[in-house]
Amino acid sequence: NKNVLIAGGTGMVGQALIPKLKKYRAKIFIASMDQKNLSPKGIKKFYKLNLINIDNCIKVTKKMDCVINLLGITGSPKINFSNPGSFMMSNLYCAVNLLYAAQKNKVKRYLYTSTYGVYGEKSSMKEADMWSHFPSKNDKFAGWAKRMGELQIEAYKKEFNFKGLHIIRPANIYGPFANFNPKNSMVVASIIRRVVNGESPLRVWGDGKAIRDFIYSEDVADAIIKVINYNIQEPINIGSGKGITIKKLVNEIVKCSNIKVKPKITFDKSKKSSGKVGDRKRVLNTNLAKKY
Repeated sequence: NKNVLIAGGTGMVGQALIPKLKKYRAKIFIASMDQKNLSPKGIKKFYKLNLINIDNCIKVTKKMDCVINLLGITGSPKINFSNPGSFMMSNLYCAVNLLYAAQKNKVKRYLYTSTYGVYGEKSSMKEADMWSHFPSKNDKFAGWAKRMGELQIEAYKKEFNFKGLHIIRPANIYGPFANFNPKNSMVVASIIRRVVNGESPLRVWGDGKAIRDFIYSEDVADAIIKVINYNIQEPINIGSGKGITIKKLVNEIVKCSNIKVKPKITFDKSKKSSGKVGDRKRVLNTNLAKKY
């Protein structure tokens, strides 16, 4: 019977989270830039608002018991490379304005969805080591914006004794309701769309040896609920803790697809050093999640 605002609730994680929260009999409110028809059934109220705006943030957080911030501009390393201003400022405003509003409106619990882009290229990707490295040069704009969101939480805990603050750092998320827009989709959705559309040869940037950590959207939703229920105060990584090469990922998607003619797969190694394919290895340390 708590009032729960899900900022960005029409997205991939929100779609998985809302049915789980309904089992707790939560009164669910959604704020999103999407159309209302993308909102799951059974919610209390839908706000079609841009939460970069501080006044909108104050409006939607009034009388809320809990705010779950799933907002964020995501995309491939290529987009991060070509649109750094959009990445950085949108992620920054979505973080600082919503927490500011939640504190002003005396919200009791607040969960911030950060990213594993906050970690350095050669970091162990262990929670406590984040501040010992700068974010990777391939994630520095969104990475620094998300770090500022985390730093704001630390500051609010100290100044306002705001105890109900939580941070998760998910790996690459995939699942139903993913963004399949060719301009800014993440790697799993991008490859699925291209395979289903019959693209052949299927040209993949890099040599296919880059390793990534992927997590299913349902698992992220479960983790959010557990982090809030267990009242976990420290930032926590949410991932598989296991890496998969891009080459294996592409082959698995082709294997699972329902198309008759499988595409020829080629790897464009010329993009390897362009800064648009990301780091060689990004795998989260998940020991803290296992501890809890």
